[in-house]
Amino acid sequence: MRKKKYVGDSIVQHSVQSALDIHLTLRWWITLSTIAIVNIGLWSYSYYLILNNDQKGEGDADGGTSSSSNENDNNTHPYQRHHLYLSGIYVFVCAYRSFLPRIDLERYCLFDTRLSSIFLGRLAATIAEISFAAQIALFLYHIGEVHDHIWTQRLALCLVPTIFTAQCFCWCGVVTLNHLYHAIEESIWAVSALFISGAMGSLAYYQPECCGRAGIVGMVMCMVFFIFMVTVDVPMYVKRWRAGQEYMMKMRMSKDDGGKKKPIMYMNSFEGSIDAMERRVVTKSWHVWKEETLWLTLYFSTAVWLSLLLIHKSVQNW
Repeated sequence: MRKKKYVGDSIVQHSVQSALDIHLTLRWWITLSTIAIVNIGLWSYSYYLILNNDQKGEGDADGGTSSSSNENDNNTHPYQRHHLYLSGIYVFVCAYRSFLPRIDLERYCLFDTRLSSIFLGRLAATIAEISFAAQIALFLYHIGEVHDHIWTQRLALCLVPTIFTAQCFCWCGVVTLNHLYHAIEESIWAVSALFISGAMGSLAYYQPECCGRAGIVGMVMCMVFFIFMVTVDVPMYVKRWRAGQEYMMKMRMSKDDGGKKKPIMYMNSFEGSIDAMERRVVTKSWHVWKEETLWLTLYFSTAVWLSLLLIHKSVQNW
C-alpha cells in the first residue's frame, strides 16, 4: 500500500542549525518571554487596583460616605470587570504562546514538550482571540452607547461573530495544512480593522469635543494594522499557499519506483486533528523562525498592551 504524501510535507524541512542560528532564535525567544512576564505583571497590578477600588467602594457604602461612593461610581462602569477578565485570558494565553512559540501549519515548535502541541496552542489562541475581540466590541459598544452612535454599537455586535468565523477558517488551515485558509482568516481581521477605523474616525468627526484625539489615534492605529495585514501578513500566507500548490503539481507529475503517480493531497479534518495533536518538529533554526518574528513580536506586545489599556480606558467617560 502506497503511503500518502501531504502538501504540508514540502514545508517541513530540517535545516542546518548553526550556533549563530540558535543564538539569534534564543535571543528573540528571551525578548518574547521578557515581554510576557512584564505583561503578566501589568495585568496583576491592574487586578490589584480594581480589587482595591471595589473594596474602598464597599467600605464607603458601609460607612455611609455617599460622596466617595458617587465618585467611585463616576470612575467605573459595568464593563470594567469584563475587560479585566477578558484581558486576563488574552494576557496569559499570549504569555503561554511566548514561552512556547510554534508555527501551526508547519508543526514547528521551539521546545519538545507536550505543552508545545499545535492543537493545544491553537485551542488556547482561539479562546484568547475571541476574548480580545469581545474586549474591543465592549469598548465600541460602550462609547456608542454613551454618545448615541448606533452605527458603532451595531459594528460592536457584529465583531465577535466575525472573529469567530475567522477562527473557523484558521482551524481549517491548521487541520488541512492549506495556507489559503489562514490568508482568509487574516483578511477578515484586516477588514474588521478597517470598519473599526471608520467607526473611530466617525466618532472623532461627530464628537470632537470628547472623542477627537482618541478617535483619531484609534483610527490611525487601525489603519496601520490594516496596511500591515494586507502588505505583509496576508501576502505571506498567499505565497506559502502558492508554494504548496506548485509542490502538489510537481508531485502529481512525478512517479514512484513502481511507475505509478505519487498521491498527494491536503489532510482531512480527522487526520489533520490527530496530526496537530501528535506531530511536532522541534527547531531553533533562525532560518525557520525569522519570517515569523515580526508579527509574533508585535502581536505579543502591542496587542496585549491595547488589551491592558482597555481595562483602564474603559473607566473614562467617553
